[in-house]
This record gives sequence, structure tokens and C-alpha cells, in this order.
Amino acid sequence: MKDETLKFNESEVEWNSWSKADDIEHHRKRLIDDEHVNKLYCDIYEIPPMKANWPLHYHTCNEEVFYIIEGYGEVITENGVLKVKSGDILRFPAGEKGVHQLKNTSDSETLKYLDLGTTNLPDVVFMPADNKIGLISGESGQDKMYSYKDL
Repeated sequence: MKDETLKFNESEVEWNSWSKADDIEHHRKRLIDDEHVNKLYCDIYEIPPMKANWPLHYHTCNEEVFYIIEGYGEVITENGVLKVKSGDILRFPAGEKGVHQLKNTSDSETLKYLDLGTTNLPDVVFMPADNKIGLISGESGQDKMYSYKDL
């Protein structure tokens, strides 16, 4: 399955939701799922008004690219806060320089974006604001194991 050409429509994919505390929440469609992942993944996210997508974090082994489809917000980066809007493209390199958290700053509109990234395993995810690390291990096509430990 990893070496096959894929064609499907976004409307055929179900939304999954995740939240943490009161300020982090997203809805995600995994367009390229674990069964098909080889060297990259592709997701569509929606962030509700006044929420962030994930805790502030960076990956040691993987890069991410966001394309803002609709809405606006801000992204926290190593170099400060950047305003983002529909049409913007963001690249987060592996390592500390790629630290990021995307926030929807609208009080009424959803922020929707495409998330593309590499899938190098194992990957360590650092969440500096939470003093936590995550380990993502395993092979594509299998469940990934997440374990968090306080720093």
C-alpha cells in the first residue's frame, strides 16, 4: 500500500477531535493514514475560535509545513509571534529552531490548515512550556507508541 498512487476526496475522510485543558483543541482529518505513510503524512486541521492546535512543541527528527486554507491567527516560533492568514505557508524545521504552536485568534471563525510533514522514526517531541517530552516510535502502518515523561 505504501508504494501505490492514492486518490480520494477529503469529504470521504472522518474528523477526529483532541483537546487538552481549556485552550487547546483541534479537529483533524488524517488524509494520508498510517497504512499509507512512507516518508510523509498529510492532515487537514480545524482549530476552533480562540484555541491552539497543540502544546508548544518541536520535533527532533521531523519537519512540518502548514498551509493556511482559511481563517487567521498567530504562530509562536523561536523568533517570536507571527501573524498568519489564509494563503500563508509556514515551515518548521526539525530541532529547537522549529518550535511552534498555532493559535486561532478569531472569536468566531474556524482556522483551517493543511499540515504536511516527514515521518522519520523514532522522533522525540519536546514540549518546553509543559516540561514534557514525547517519544514516537514504531514503523509506519503500526500503532505509534506515545510516552510522556516529566523533564
